[in-house]
Amino acid sequence: MSTVLPQSEAEILWRDLERAFPTSPIHRALGLSLEVVGAGDVRIHYNGEQQGANIRGKAAGGTLAQMVDSAVVQACKTRLSGTEAVATLELKINYLRPGPPNAPLVATASIEHLGKSTCVGTGRVATEDGKVVAVGLVTVSIRPRGMDSLAQS
Repeated sequence: MSTVLPQSEAEILWRDLERAFPTSPIHRALGLSLEVVGAGDVRIHYNGEQQGANIRGKAAGGTLAQMVDSAVVQACKTRLSGTEAVATLELKINYLRPGPPNAPLVATASIEHLGKSTCVGTGRVATEDGKVVAVGLVTVSIRPRGMDSLAQS
């Protein structure tokens, strides 16, 4: 169920999402940032620095998984009214190749299904030159804010 907001209201919501993203301790700790391009279109940027890297300086598997999860969750949020609470129900990730050491990466998402209570999307993490590092499938719970303890933003 996609809520269509007037463009100006949607853009305000999107800027709010971008401002709130780095307040999450995990996003801040891993060096992730959010760029909202449009409804259902987001980019999660990893700065390539050590906080999200393994001992070889490459983005750790957990960092890649967080990027896929965040990309899909945030893409879902851009298609909602802002009054809903969301939470990841399921995450499946495939690691295709290691990213280059100390290199920035970007995750994008595509929403495959947006219903009343769930959103399903695919995410992909790639190098700056477009080589795909990881792909994943994410299922997100959508609930009215305050309805239950499962879905928290």
